[in-house]
Amino acid sequence: MAQDVRANRTADPRAPLAALLSFVFPGLGQAYNGDAAIAWILAAPIILLALMAILAISLVHGLLNQLLDTRFLWGLIVLDGVLLAWRLVAVLQAYLRRERPRLRRWTTYSVALLVILTVAMHVLPGYYAFKAIDTLGAVAGSGTSIHDSFGGVPIELPPPSEIPNPSSDRINVLLAGIDWKPGRGEHLTDTLLVVSIDPTTGQTAMISVPRDLYGVKLPDGRTYNAKINSLLIVASTNKQAYPLGGVGTLKATIGELLGIRIDYFASINLLGFKAAVDSIGGVDVTVTRAINDPTYIDEYEHHTGFYISAGVHHMNGHTALAFVRSRKGAGDNDFTRAARQQQVLAAIRSKLTAGNLLTALPGLLDAVKNTISTDVPSDQISVLAQAVQDADLKDVQRAVIQPPLVHSVFPGPGGAYILVPDFAAIRELGQRLMGDGAGASPTPSASPTP
Repeated sequence: MAQDVRANRTADPRAPLAALLSFVFPGLGQAYNGDAAIAWILAAPIILLALMAILAISLVHGLLNQLLDTRFLWGLIVLDGVLLAWRLVAVLQAYLRRERPRLRRWTTYSVALLVILTVAMHVLPGYYAFKAIDTLGAVAGSGTSIHDSFGGVPIELPPPSEIPNPSSDRINVLLAGIDWKPGRGEHLTDTLLVVSIDPTTGQTAMISVPRDLYGVKLPDGRTYNAKINSLLIVASTNKQAYPLGGVGTLKATIGELLGIRIDYFASINLLGFKAAVDSIGGVDVTVTRAINDPTYIDEYEHHTGFYISAGVHHMNGHTALAFVRSRKGAGDNDFTRAARQQQVLAAIRSKLTAGNLLTALPGLLDAVKNTISTDVPSDQISVLAQAVQDADLKDVQRAVIQPPLVHSVFPGPGGAYILVPDFAAIRELGQRLMGDGAGASPTPSASPTP
């Protein structure tokens, strides 16, 4: 006990204070100790780095979207490791300049705590950078398969045939929503939505393709005598008849339907959609008309029904999922559901602003890793993210392919309900909203969303 008292009596309180100052900013502790040369050696690189960071933030457009670039993330990891080592040197040198560490001395414990805090401050961002790299690797790339593939059937993601120029070319992305649940026997692309962004103007358009569309033209000129929501799985299981594979055939078919080039494909299962909405803290959506669907079955296969009043609602993942899936309420159908899906997609984009993307990113990475797959190359994801970030949401042109662009037939082949397309009218719609001259005309009156 007497030895402990003597040890603490010989402790120099200026030692942990110097270490604390260098913890706050490398070199401050050395200046406090009177070591001006060492102080400048430790501080100068940090000052230069801080100035470069401020300059980059103020001058580089879309710096935040670089968090979706694996090369940028690897650079951050290396820089994070170097900064950690530099700060540890500064903290320990400032302390050791004043005293030698000894057990049972409060000054030693204080500096040990500073070391732990310094390591923790750098390990956490490094961990999230590794996490982002892992997620991007799982989501992007060619030659891989869609997560939770249909009944074990591999849905390969081929490379894009041509990568658009992000500074000038319009970017068209086909989004496929898969109503996937564990144990379900069939997994169809019940949501088919084309999003088009013009990076030069920010003009954005969305067109929803109905799942019951029948008799579309395939890339080789044949007619697909079935509903379009089955094309992905049929083409994936019969490479001989569909040499482009499932994703390639679906992209080319919808591109031909609309008279445009589909650049990229992305799939999401709807359980993953729920998790993604929850990860960003929910979304705000204006419900234009009350929905009362007593037949609705939720994501847990519970017959819960779904009701929501007209007005502005903050929706969590569960409610947003019901909002985009329900279609059997009074006055509702696949067309009104498609319009609601576009609403929620726009709401998600609005929520992912620079101010909250960083806080939402960790949970969002978990949500998308096993639920979203895309053929966007990993080095193009940040480019696409920037285009989305720059999109003009105040004047999004939205349309659903519905009557008079299609006419319903029931019973159709096999007794099914089908929609027969007016190819010329649908192609004119696609050209007007997403063609090379898109944006010059107002939203077409034939099939705008509410």
